[in-house]
Amino acid sequence: MKPKIIFCFLITFIMCALFAETTPLLTANQQLIDVWDSDSEEEVYFGFEVEDMDFPTAQSLGYNELYGILVTKVEKGSPAWQAGIKNNDILMKLNGYPIFNVKEFRSIKKLLRPGDTVWLTIWREGKIFDITTKLQGRTKGKKPGKSESNKKVAYPVGWGGGSWMPYWAVFPVEDVNELITNIGESTGDKGFAHKAINEDGVFMSGGGGKINIGKGFFLGGVGAGYSFSDSDAATHSKIKYNLSFGGVTLDKRYAINTKFIGSLGIMLGSGGHEVEYSALANTDFNWPEISSGGSFNVKVSRNYFMVQPRAEMLIRLLPWLGIQTEVGYMCGIPTHSGWKVQAATGDVYSIDNSPDTPFHSLTISVGPWFGF
Repeated sequence: MKPKIIFCFLITFIMCALFAETTPLLTANQQLIDVWDSDSEEEVYFGFEVEDMDFPTAQSLGYNELYGILVTKVEKGSPAWQAGIKNNDILMKLNGYPIFNVKEFRSIKKLLRPGDTVWLTIWREGKIFDITTKLQGRTKGKKPGKSESNKKVAYPVGWGGGSWMPYWAVFPVEDVNELITNIGESTGDKGFAHKAINEDGVFMSGGGGKINIGKGFFLGGVGAGYSFSDSDAATHSKIKYNLSFGGVTLDKRYAINTKFIGSLGIMLGSGGHEVEYSALANTDFNWPEISSGGSFNVKVSRNYFMVQPRAEMLIRLLPWLGIQTEVGYMCGIPTHSGWKVQAATGDVYSIDNSPDTPFHSLTISVGPWFGF
């Protein structure tokens, strides 16, 4: 009962945070400061002027790609000038991200900070090369017409990314161990598959990614799995176990500052247990007789519809690299009663008297994150 109460509380909290209207929670003596309005706030300074690339200009320059923006002016002494950028250069990519128009370039520019080192992919007279430069900053002037009390913070929440994602989870696996141990005892080998799964928790390996779909919302996907296998040479038996989950994610990011980006979200997908057992009654084969009487291969499984409310924190180390931490609660809703078995023929049968094994766990993940 307690896991269900925790799960319902987390679902309610996450959904309210995702879809509730943003309401100021500051007292009369508190105020937010807009990064674009602060007298002391610095903005990233490249030192060149750019414009969208049109077909006639691209044709006249001999440029055949469908993305890129044209550099029309470079200020002397600026970071761009020091990096060797020239008029009529075409900026193709920023940190490996293709630039399709000036508006997109400005959006990406807002995610950068003075002191960041970036690489620019440049096209010049038919040659493509990369330039690395350290960004400088300059103070933004105050915008007229705004009162001090209406100033607001607008830290960037990023554009997305992905990475390998390790998980630590403690799913109930007592029923799985009972099944695997029973299979092992049938071979007469007491060491074969005996209490194979650690009931105190398992390490799951997977991956995931997400992209910004607007207004701080990110759409993505994630998946992870754990596997175990064992074999018995005397009876030619082999057993495989897989624990896995995966699905679609929706997250709402909240930028605390330029280095710490929090998010609340939910994952919807599927997961479950699968145990595959195979055995050969006879390994003496004679051509063309290749059948082995008494041999078999079966898959036993229990599947679930997965819901996982989760909270994340991205710690930015570089413009393109960070550490992603996640805490969530995985809850599985069974798609069928008990366990099912799939024979080698592909036919699926219900297993009489099989338990209704639950599928829930607190999940913890800490790993690298490539992107922002």
